Order: sequence, then structure tokens, then C-alpha cells
Amino acid sequence: MPNRERLVRTLMDLIRIDSPTGEEDEMDREVSSRLQSLGFIVKHDSYGNVVARLDGEGEPLMLSAHLDTVEPGRGIKPQLNGDVMRSDGSTILGGDCKAGVAIVLEALTSVKESGEKHLPVEVVFSRAEEGGLNGAHNLDFSLVSATRGVVFDGEGQVNRVTVAAPSQNVVKAEIVGRASHAGLEPEKGLSALVVAGHILTRLPLGRLDEESTANIGYLEGGLKRNIIPERAFLDGEIRSRDRSKLEHYTDRFQQVFEEVQSMYPEAVLDLNITSSYQAYRVDAEHPTVTMLSRALAQIGLEPSLEGSGGGSDANVFFEHGIAAIPVGIGVRSFHTREETAMIPEVLQGAEMCQRLVTGV
Repeated sequence: MPNRERLVRTLMDLIRIDSPTGEEDEMDREVSSRLQSLGFIVKHDSYGNVVARLDGEGEPLMLSAHLDTVEPGRGIKPQLNGDVMRSDGSTILGGDCKAGVAIVLEALTSVKESGEKHLPVEVVFSRAEEGGLNGAHNLDFSLVSATRGVVFDGEGQVNRVTVAAPSQNVVKAEIVGRASHAGLEPEKGLSALVVAGHILTRLPLGRLDEESTANIGYLEGGLKRNIIPERAFLDGEIRSRDRSKLEHYTDRFQQVFEEVQSMYPEAVLDLNITSSYQAYRVDAEHPTVTMLSRALAQIGLEPSLEGSGGGSDANVFFEHGIAAIPVGIGVRSFHTREETAMIPEVLQGAEMCQRLVTGV
């Protein structure tokens, strides 16, 4: 069975390695070394994702987590108080997704110690998951043979199984007005920020329905207080677990830009909406869900099947024919300084993972 003391030590060691997105090399070296010591053949694709394989008996199983963290994530000082691990409050903890990585490593270590027969295992530790699933998008899928798997990257307990997740469209827009001196000739200017304001007040934003959300998360524009701003830039997203709803709200975004363009014919509005990842949805009878349910039952837990408003590497895996479903990793308050890892729940994750690997 997984060892709590060793799991905690591994998690703290990983957390102390700085790995903000784009700076995963040291994490790569650490996990690659650990996987090699467990008998895995470790490879890297051209993007730098870690893809490792251990032969076994039966149908291959993919285990996945990501190596990067969000900011502020440098110089993290993990602190353990009883069953709860936190940072010192000046940074995130990095449990997202280092608890997921630690779960996989501890489960595999425990399997090796036990000498149990196990399935062929393929471990995918991706880079640059945060902010775009870039590692998964660039993964060399020819290195992966599994058609089922588990993504250890969800909030909450391991029995929180994400059976539905949304598609995401990324929204980027550039608005060009006309600069002029704000004190001498303001009437000659055309403020790109004013145009952006009209757009923002018309767009459907926030929670749009039970399956859909939209947000403009970044606005930039202007140079100085005495210059009518010539340019503005908007960066946002639209998400929905329902494809037709996503198309509806995307159409509405385009209509708003057309309406505001007619209000300001001298402005240039350049709107670009692109698909980032596609939704997936499975039911309780899906083979990967039933596999997870059996493993959870072995450690005394019932699955909680939930839909999510967030995307993960799982979305990309599904697009490539791998039914890899996210589960909780015992972490709360992702991406904040209040992030915590509940050690008994992280340990449950490793216990469940070991059951999967041994082919429950």
C-alpha cells in the first residue's frame, strides 16, 4: 500500500522545485529520474512532454498530470500542519498539479514494492497545461497506445470524477481608433477605450446558463493620460458543455462587434475567435468510469460524477481517442495563496491509482 510518509516527502520535494509554465526542465529531470528508477522507458516528444512506459499484462492504462504551475509559484515553502499542507502564504502551494504527480509516483512505487502483476502503464506528464493545454495540444500521440486513462488534476477528493467538461473558444480583439491630444484637440480623437467600453457593456458575460460561461479577462489600451487612446486589446473566452450553445454565444459576440462597428464606422475592429479545445461527456456506464468506480469501491469510496466548467488535458486526450477522465487530487483552492493539500485525500488518490494499475 502507498506510504504516507514517503508520499508527503515526495510532494514537498516536488513543490520546492520552481516550475512556472515554460520553466519545467528541473521538474522534468526529477520525474524522469524517478520513473527510470521504477523501470520505465522514458521518452520526450519534440515539445518536451514526458512520455514513459512500463510493460505489463492486459490493456494499457495512461496516467497523466502536468508539470507546470501558475504564478506566484517561485520559492514555495510548503508547510505541513497535521493533515493539511499549505504554503507560507506568499505563494500558491503548487498542489495543482504536483499532488497529481506525487499520486502517480507513489502508486507506481508501491506497486513495484509489492511485486504485484500490473497493467502496461503509460505515464504522460505534460508541460504548459496552465493557460492553454499547450503541452497536450503538442503531444506526440504516436508515443501513446492506451485508449483509456486517468488525469490526476481535479479539485477535491479522488472520488470526484469529472464526466463532462466544456468546449472553449478564445476571443481576441484589437480596436483601433484615432489618437489626438486630450487637452488641445480631443474632438479629433476617437478613443479605442470608449469603443471597447461599448463592446463590454453589450457582450453576454459571466454565467450565461447552467452549462455556459463567458469572460473578458484582460483589457489593455492607451499610452498616457493626455492622449486619446488609439488602440485597445481584449482577451477573453466563451465556454459551454453544449456545442449549440457555444455556437449561439459565439454568434452573439460577433453580432455585438458588428453593432458597435456601425456606431463607430471610423474605428477598426478586428475580432478573432478560435477553438481551444472541445467538450467531452460520458455517462456512468462508460468503461473508464466503471473502471474508476471499481477502484474507488476497493478503497471504500463511491464516485461522485460531476460536470465541470473548466478544461484540462483530458479534453485534448478525448479529441485524440483516449478516454482519460480527471479525478480529484486532494487539493482545494487552486491558483490561490490559500491553496491546500489534504494529505489523507492525496493518499487516497495514490491508493486508488495503485488499484487501477494492478487491474482491479
